[in-house]
Amino acid sequence: MTSAARELSGQWAVVTGGSKGIGLGVAEALVADGANVVLVARGASDLDTAAEGLRAAAADGQQVRTVAADTGDPASLEVLFDRLERELPSLNVYVANAGFGIITPLLDISLDEWNQQLALNLTGTFLGVQWAARWMAKTDPEANRAILVVSSIRAVGARPGRLTYSATKSALNQLVRVAALELAEYGIRVNALSPGITATPMALERNPEVYAQMTANVPLGRSGAPEDMGAAARYLCSPAARFVTGANLVVDGGESLH
Repeated sequence: MTSAARELSGQWAVVTGGSKGIGLGVAEALVADGANVVLVARGASDLDTAAEGLRAAAADGQQVRTVAADTGDPASLEVLFDRLERELPSLNVYVANAGFGIITPLLDISLDEWNQQLALNLTGTFLGVQWAARWMAKTDPEANRAILVVSSIRAVGARPGRLTYSATKSALNQLVRVAALELAEYGIRVNALSPGITATPMALERNPEVYAQMTANVPLGRSGAPEDMGAAARYLCSPAARFVTGANLVVDGGESLH
């Protein structure tokens, strides 16, 4: 890319769940656009591997950092943001990507499974967005400040076995709308990205049969790739989307059209 095209040069971005899959795809796109990126995930080893690849693609002076944290744990999130505010000069972009889903029929969902998904997918996202927004609200109102929540097309429609996951993602969509309305006065933009079936390690390794079945139904003839999600995230987080807030960008190859 030319330097003129690197709209996020000098800006700082934090990506949760950034060591693999969609989160890593988003981080790659932000690095390509010139951002300094902090990857957040639970596994230190995966973080190191991801950061090594990103640093190899980064320009001179561009930083890629890592922080091991559990964004489904409120105490861990508080420690994370305390550290980030001490160590980073600013926060321009916060991507709340960390989340997971388990395919379980309604009659078999345990309270523990329900609570685990709500803790990471919904409560952890809410708290991360809140911490990020409080920090951004204290900074330059003319600066690019964007919060991106990774939702899912499972937030709409209905598929067997996805009750808990769908409920959390549906709640995130409304979180984004209300947060966008409240934070507009501070110049902070809040948007959602809703992927369809995507070729992530979770999809390929944990549920290969489900992945194949769902991919076969995508009108564009393939599953999404992390770089597809990264390209969309890059737009929503950049000054190019300076008049976009409260939006939900669906990136699914037409899957949700069925």
